[in-house]
Amino acid sequence: MEADKLIVKKALDTIALAERQYSMKALGFLDPRERALIEREIRGRVPADMKCEFFGGYDEAERSMMICRPEYLPAEYDEVITVLEISGRDISDLNHRDYLGSLIGLGIKRENIGDIVPDGERCYVYIKPAMLNYVGENLTKIGRRGVRVTRRNLSEIRVPEKPVKPIAATVPSLRLDCVAAAAAGVSRGKAAELVKGERVKLNFEEETSVSAAVNEGDIISIRGFGRFRLSEIRGTTRKGRTAVIIDKYI
Repeated sequence: MEADKLIVKKALDTIALAERQYSMKALGFLDPRERALIEREIRGRVPADMKCEFFGGYDEAERSMMICRPEYLPAEYDEVITVLEISGRDISDLNHRDYLGSLIGLGIKRENIGDIVPDGERCYVYIKPAMLNYVGENLTKIGRRGVRVTRRNLSEIRVPEKPVKPIAATVPSLRLDCVAAAAAGVSRGKAAELVKGERVKLNFEEETSVSAAVNEGDIISIRGFGRFRLSEIRGTTRKGRTAVIIDKYI
């Protein structure tokens, strides 16, 4: 795909620029698929004295930046990511879509916005610093509700953990069809149909091979069933099956 080639080229250009200017450079915000693509394509292509990492402002962030810098240079994440705290009265029922829609409505491109984390009477938006003043001056309402915008440093924010429902299961093997069946609560045959029908993503990339290996920590997204993480492989049962814990994001 042309878009894939372009994002990989941008990543390589970012690495080259950071090396040439002896400074920290960033690309993003990237969605999980773009991140996985870049991680795969730059493997073995990063100069030995350079460090490339992916960070979205907090651990477990879904959207992230590729941040490149010389190894001797300390990481100053606040230079490339900032946090907007959006607060107001009676906004606890607003959701991710409400906030994103209002930001996009200001003409801000999605690539300039990281994770959006509603938290009761406030919402944290991870964003590029260049967008800070514009959003602060122009975002006065979410729908019909008045809001105010305050800048926060990354270190000030404690993002609540994403709620999950653990599923304990045993699977005949760690193939994608087996793990997907346990996660979705369907038969292995039905899971195979979902995989072959292009309804399953493994680590945010479409996977059509039922025999693809699933490793601890991998993310499985099943259209119509939700998103899951193979959080723990617990060993082999007496019957030769593999005991696992699968977390379902709720």
